[in-house]
Amino acid sequence: MFTGSGEVKLASVASIELKADGRIQILTGSTEMGQGTKTIFPQLVAEALAVPVEAVELAPQDTAFVPDSGPTVASRTAMVVGGLLIKAARRLRAGVEMTTGGTFAGSYREFARQYGGLRIDQRFEPYPGAGFDDETFRGDAYPAFGWAACVVSVDVDLDTGEVHVRDVVAADDVGRVIHPVLAEGQVEGGTLQAVGYATIEEIKLRDGRYLNDRLATYIIPTALDAPRITTILVEAPFSAAPHGAKGVGELPMDVGAPAVIAAIADATGAWIRELPASPERILAAVTGVDEAAPLPPGASEPTAVA
Repeated sequence: MFTGSGEVKLASVASIELKADGRIQILTGSTEMGQGTKTIFPQLVAEALAVPVEAVELAPQDTAFVPDSGPTVASRTAMVVGGLLIKAARRLRAGVEMTTGGTFAGSYREFARQYGGLRIDQRFEPYPGAGFDDETFRGDAYPAFGWAACVVSVDVDLDTGEVHVRDVVAADDVGRVIHPVLAEGQVEGGTLQAVGYATIEEIKLRDGRYLNDRLATYIIPTALDAPRITTILVEAPFSAAPHGAKGVGELPMDVGAPAVIAAIADATGAWIRELPASPERILAAVTGVDEAAPLPPGASEPTAVA
């Protein structure tokens, strides 16, 4: 979801088309890059039309045919574009049922044979009660917020400074969960990214040039680095969206790294103030070679495992 009046200015459009041959087709500019768009869009539309999900197909994202649905960024695909598709599907269903007098599922093929194709374009409209003033920067920056919490267990080797993230429990409020398996996968993927951000990922610069500008030299977590991740999906639906969905893409990444650093502090008594928490930084903080912040009031005494 874009900040302030960004979505209003984008004026994104998503469309549903009942083809003359009876096919139901989704037309959006949203692209699939692993987040599950090709799965959830037909699922949402099929539910709104009360037809089997196999009856709904997704048109290729060719800008010669599909409308401008805005960029596929910022956790907006499921919330914004998915909401537009549901509204378009409801309008299509109402139009067919009003004409035929029957249910959409039972009459849409006959409607298409008799009247030809029908396309419904749905343009984004501001969410009720969410206003933003671009001149004063006052108002609702976002119409809805997701919330996340994360608890991490780590092992810290006090001789080498190496840290191993063992267990993570991630709880994320994503509104209504459309597809539990895909949502859990996004949380797990984002959590592993956060673990990498906290422990091993670091951009090296010299004279304004990247020293590690490729995956051969920029280290990211692999399956061997992945801790055990327990995902808790919290459903607090967004009332202004027809399906209640909120963004999930970036949410899991926001809390994992602070949780790792807090666990390291609990294990060693020293706070790491610059990411990643490399062995060198951990040893410097523990030995006092570099300035290490004391534990906050109420924190436990140093221990080798947290």
